[in-house]
Amino acid sequence: MYEVTQQLAHELQRVVAFANGKGGAGKTSTSVNCAGLAAAAGWRTLLIDLDPQGNAGEDLGYNQKGLTDNGQRLLDSLGTGQKLQPVIRDVRPNLDVIPGGDALDDLESILIGRAQRAKKVHLTLAEALAPIAGDYDLIILDTPPTRPSLLQVALGATRWIVVPTKPDRASILGLGALATQLNHVREFHSGIDVLGAVLFDVSTSAKAVRRNAVADITNALGGAAPLFESVIRHTETCAVQSREEGKLIHELAEQVEDAEPYWKALKEGRKPTRVAGSAPALAEDYVLLCQEILQRIAHLESTGVGEEAV
Repeated sequence: MYEVTQQLAHELQRVVAFANGKGGAGKTSTSVNCAGLAAAAGWRTLLIDLDPQGNAGEDLGYNQKGLTDNGQRLLDSLGTGQKLQPVIRDVRPNLDVIPGGDALDDLESILIGRAQRAKKVHLTLAEALAPIAGDYDLIILDTPPTRPSLLQVALGATRWIVVPTKPDRASILGLGALATQLNHVREFHSGIDVLGAVLFDVSTSAKAVRRNAVADITNALGGAAPLFESVIRHTETCAVQSREEGKLIHELAEQVEDAEPYWKALKEGRKPTRVAGSAPALAEDYVLLCQEILQRIAHLESTGVGEEAV
C-alpha cells in the first residue's frame, strides 16, 4: 500500500477539502466564499474545483467570461502526468483557480481503469499538488458528491476536511458515504482530520437546529466532527444573484450603502459592522465561518495537532 510520506504530508498541511457524500449540501457555496474571503484578507489562496459540474466558475464569474478550461488542466495533469499549474491567476487578488468541468468525467474513468488494473491512484492529486503547494497559504478543494474516485484523490491530498450539511435528517444521513470514503483513505493517509461540520441553508432558529443536528452529525461521521458555531442561513435570492452576476456573497454585500469591506472584519477577527439587507447578513455568516476555520487550523497547529502527520 502506498502511503502519504512525512514530506508529502508536510507540503500539503494547509489543504482544506469541503466534502459531503450528498449533492446540494453547500460544498461549492461554502468553499468558494471562504476562499474568496481568505484571499481578500491577504491569504495567498488556490481553489481547485474537482466537480464535473464546475459550479465554482458560476460563483466566481469565470465561466461567464469564458476563462474556464472545464477541467482540462486537471485531466492533463492527473491523467497524463503533465505539471499541475493554476489555470486562472488572480481571478480575485490573491486567488488562483484550477477549474472543474466535464473533462473530469474522463478523469474519473481513467482513475477507475487504473484502480482496476491494480495501479495506485489515491495519491495522484497529492503528488501533483505538492510541488506548487508552497506557493500558497491556503489550498481549498471543492469536491464532487457522486464521483468516488475523484473524491478519493481529493481526500488523499487533504489535511483538513470541512463538512457542510443541511440540517434535515436525509442530508445528515447522507454523510455516511463520506465517512466510508474517509475510513478507506485513512488506510494510507493517517494525517487527515475532520476540522468541523457546518450547517448550511438554515431557515429556522439556529439554536434549535444545532441542538437537533449535533447528535445526528456526530453519529454519521463516527464522532469525528465538532460543529462550527457559525451557520449559513437560507437566503435563496442571494444565492441566485451570486451565480447570475458571478459575484461572491461579500461582494454583493459591499454594494449595499454603508457596508464595509468584509475582508477587514475577517482580518481583524471580529464581526462585520452590521447593515440592513439579506446579502450583508449572509456575508456575515461566511465571514464568521471563515474566521472559525482559519482560527481552528491555527489553534490545532499551535498545539501540535497540525504537525502529527509530518
